[in-house]
Amino acid sequence: MRHITRLNRLRITPIMSLEAELIDLIAKEALVDVDKLKKDATLEEIGLDSVDLVSVVFAIEDKYGVTIGENDLEKSATLGQMLDLVEAKIAAKAASQ
Repeated sequence: MRHITRLNRLRITPIMSLEAELIDLIAKEALVDVDKLKKDATLEEIGLDSVDLVSVVFAIEDKYGVTIGENDLEKSATLGQMLDLVEAKIAAKAASQ
């Protein structure tokens, strides 16, 4: 019984979803408020310029070990499309290992 009481006092932190991790990373790298990062917003509406995108891409590549090509991002009109692309690359890498 004492063991159960001790477990009840532990703080349990929920595991972030991949999407939430990516949004958090983008907010930190591009210095953008997380509340502004809506999936249907265009990268332009969010305020991500080319320098921000390069910084975000490097951070994603470094953290997840994936490669994101220049042409890949040009296909992303919205944050949601960009997240889908990155999530697909991360999933493909995980599946190949």
